[in-house]
Amino acid sequence: MSSAFSTLREQIKETRKKTMEQLCGVTLHGDLQERYVDWRLPLPLSRKRQQRLDIIRNAGVLFIHVPKNAGTAISQELYGCSMRHESIRYYQRHAPDVVRTMPSFALWRDPVERFLSSYDFIRNGGGGHVSLHPGFAEHYADLTTLDRMIEYVDGTTSIYQLDHVLRPQHWYLTDRHGDIAVKMLFDLKDIDRIYPFVPGLHAGEIKKINTTQRFTTDLRPLQKEKIMDLYKEDYKIRQAILPVDTLPEKYCPPQKISMQRSPSASFYPALNTSL
Repeated sequence: MSSAFSTLREQIKETRKKTMEQLCGVTLHGDLQERYVDWRLPLPLSRKRQQRLDIIRNAGVLFIHVPKNAGTAISQELYGCSMRHESIRYYQRHAPDVVRTMPSFALWRDPVERFLSSYDFIRNGGGGHVSLHPGFAEHYADLTTLDRMIEYVDGTTSIYQLDHVLRPQHWYLTDRHGDIAVKMLFDLKDIDRIYPFVPGLHAGEIKKINTTQRFTTDLRPLQKEKIMDLYKEDYKIRQAILPVDTLPEKYCPPQKISMQRSPSASFYPALNTSL
């Protein structure tokens, strides 16, 4: 009897979960928090989410984990575990003290290189450390060529229709007004040289963790042009990257990175949607 009741309870829980996802227009259950942040509605944090915030507070530094930017390796170095792909807006909502008082940083990667890496990740069903979410694996089953992947992203009307690896980098790093809200932004190419400026990182090569088999080799000029256009906002935030070669050893990051805001961003409709 207890076994049947337990099964029924799990079924009800799963049904409620799926219903919430459908009502909010998300595929990933974790995106419910981002959706509620978009709408400025309260949604209590789970115990696991609270624990992750405690880990960040204990580490004394906030790392925004942009997918396909060596974030798994950095998270392991800083926190001893892999952090979820939360936007800076999520932390502004649920941990304003962390955003306000702690150093925060992220890594930027050339959007074309990142897109090719994301394509490989999807074709492989994931990487060496993280698997592609089953919900997106079903959606992406027919995206077996680079052209199909480009066309799919181009036809997307909401950020939540994309797996994290295909979402633009600026979506993770900007506040509600479109301004970069991390205090330090570094180029991925400088990953082994940022340790003097990031508490908790140590000198030495950072070991890659979530690697994938490479499918893509040749990229036609038109394909590259389309990818650059899809992620043009990510190229605009490049101006905020800190040059590690010229930074003083005891660099003190500003409270906010200053950069010219773009009047329109490709994926901002997901931020402006209202109930």
